[in-house]
Amino acid sequence: MMSSMSARRRLRVLAVRPPPAPQTLDMRAWILTEPLELEYLETVLAPDHEVLIWDGMTDRGDPVTVARRLAPDVVLFTGFITSVPSIREWAAALRSLPRPPRVFVGGPHAEVCPSHFFAPGVDGVFFADALTGIRECLARIADGRPWEDLPGAAFPPAPGESGAWRVNPGPTLDPAALPLPRRSRFEADPARWHYLWMDRCAVVKTAFGCPDRCSFCFCTEQHQGRYGPRPVSRVLDEIESIRGARTIFLLDDNFLTHPARVLEFARGVRQRGLQERLSFLCYGTADFVARHPDVMRALREAGLTGVIVGFEFVEDEDLAAVDKRSRVADARECLRVCRELDIEVFGLFVVDPDWPPDRLDRLERQVREWGITFATFSTLTVLPGTRLAREKGASDRDVPASGWRYDLLRLHRPPLFLSPWGYYLRLFRLYLGPARDRKAFEGMRRRYGTLGALRATASAVQVGGRFLWALARWGPLPDGREG
Repeated sequence: MMSSMSARRRLRVLAVRPPPAPQTLDMRAWILTEPLELEYLETVLAPDHEVLIWDGMTDRGDPVTVARRLAPDVVLFTGFITSVPSIREWAAALRSLPRPPRVFVGGPHAEVCPSHFFAPGVDGVFFADALTGIRECLARIADGRPWEDLPGAAFPPAPGESGAWRVNPGPTLDPAALPLPRRSRFEADPARWHYLWMDRCAVVKTAFGCPDRCSFCFCTEQHQGRYGPRPVSRVLDEIESIRGARTIFLLDDNFLTHPARVLEFARGVRQRGLQERLSFLCYGTADFVARHPDVMRALREAGLTGVIVGFEFVEDEDLAAVDKRSRVADARECLRVCRELDIEVFGLFVVDPDWPPDRLDRLERQVREWGITFATFSTLTVLPGTRLAREKGASDRDVPASGWRYDLLRLHRPPLFLSPWGYYLRLFRLYLGPARDRKAFEGMRRRYGTLGALRATASAVQVGGRFLWALARWGPLPDGREG
């Protein structure tokens, strides 16, 4: 009898990471990282339940077809704002199956804007300490107990009842309690995962949130607006346990925060000899790099080969307007320090649609003068949940149906000085900068080799062409107007 009861309590769980929305830029040719969020779910749930992972970045089909075949008791979704429409549609479709599963949503966007997932077919949205919450929720489902009072989650009215969703206050997440994840997907095929030329790339989370307060940034609003670092010893234990990796991507919103913690990490890497078989990639800020060259040297000796830097703008007044702590002088010094240490800089820049053409020319010229080979250019976007959205009183009513428009490239209104198509073509030109600049192309060739650099350039043109096709298919502006 006890054995039978135990078998009935074990649920079949389908954990889903959505694929890129078809309307957005698909970066998988250059960047493909393991589904760490699904591996964490597997880690905390597998002891009690059967967990099946469907990763839309690598697996074929769609969640509804997979669920129809596997008949899960529960489906768990994680996603960004661009996945909101798809997740809502899938949840409604899952509800219509002959044996509909329970559907719960979590992930980065749910942390800040859980109401965007309040939709038919969704049984709950977890926005704080989600691993603990979903583990307890499934235990209660298996036992036949109610779960609508779980903290850090929101639940719809009971069937037949009217009213608003119930939103339960969230607990404070303890970063030290984060378990070492099972890396079932990564270790099954380490060679699949990469970041540009850096292969066998595993991802590690060393902290939650970001201590900076840039007004346009969504990351500062996550983790309930708090910054929570994990103990460095636990991070090193996790890195040491990963099998088959050559590169570790430190996936913090900003790894370069406190010099003492970063130095502790660098010392720990060297004491364990991890730099002999691993290289590291992280996010950081220009002002940290500029002001702490000794820390960067220690990181380089510990295997740091690349840093992703949010330069955003190339003029001080633009940086000050969004409460960016760095200034243009910091950017120049950051580049000098990294060049001296042979640390590759991946620059992130923002383009304001209200700029006249000469401002776009200045940005293009500055990136070329700074000698940045790898750069991305985003359209200044008022993301729901950010301080910038609150200051502007921006509406988020379009997110449930058109969340894919917040891909950080698309326009949400006509530019001031260019037509929409003129703006997108200028953005495309910025992305093709390395192919048109001999010095930048030499930087690509140094990392990829000559043939690899040519392939990367061809891939950039192809992906950019597909995005231009998507703009034509779904409209350059939300209402399809030319502006």
